[in-house]
Amino acid sequence: MAYYKNQEVMFKQRAENNMKQGDYHYAQSKEAEARGDKETAKSHMAQAQYQYKSQKQNEAKAQEHKGKSW
Repeated sequence: MAYYKNQEVMFKQRAENNMKQGDYHYAQSKEAEARGDKETAKSHMAQAQYQYKSQKQNEAKAQEHKGKSW
């Protein structure tokens, strides 16, 4: 894991990525909903919720590992 300076940075980067993915899936869900495609909208919304949940978990892990090195 030499790519990351420490564990806190790794978890923060994961949380940022989860946020981006969550925002993407949320937008896709709303777009599909506007088209009337309820199944696709539901699928994207579930993925968005999972990403947002993962974001919160990774933010908590970043706080937990704050200041810790490898």
